[in-house]
Amino acid sequence: MDNIWSFMDLIFAGAGLYALYAYYQMKTKGEITTSILMSKDVDVRKCKDIEGYMRFVLPKILVFGIAAFLYGVLGLVNTYVYAVPAAVYMAGMIVFFAILVWYAFQTRKGVQMFW
Repeated sequence: MDNIWSFMDLIFAGAGLYALYAYYQMKTKGEITTSILMSKDVDVRKCKDIEGYMRFVLPKILVFGIAAFLYGVLGLVNTYVYAVPAAVYMAGMIVFFAILVWYAFQTRKGVQMFW
């Protein structure tokens, strides 16, 4: 069972790194990584205000990326390095999933506002 949780922790940490990479791409190069921001159905070329969309979504993807990465690392530390107290681990899980839900609603709102 630990192998499954370790795999999931790697997925969360990797998703966090990918979100941070998408943030970096948008912040430095102005490129939108659509797979983490919106569904495949949305055509970036049809955006009404690409700069406005990036200003809207940049802080949100940064928060999500940091939260996902930290939650994944917390799980890996808990499994391989140090048994994190259950209350700390549960608090991390609740915070991460709350941010995940918030992020999903915000990306949907961004698509509705700018497309």
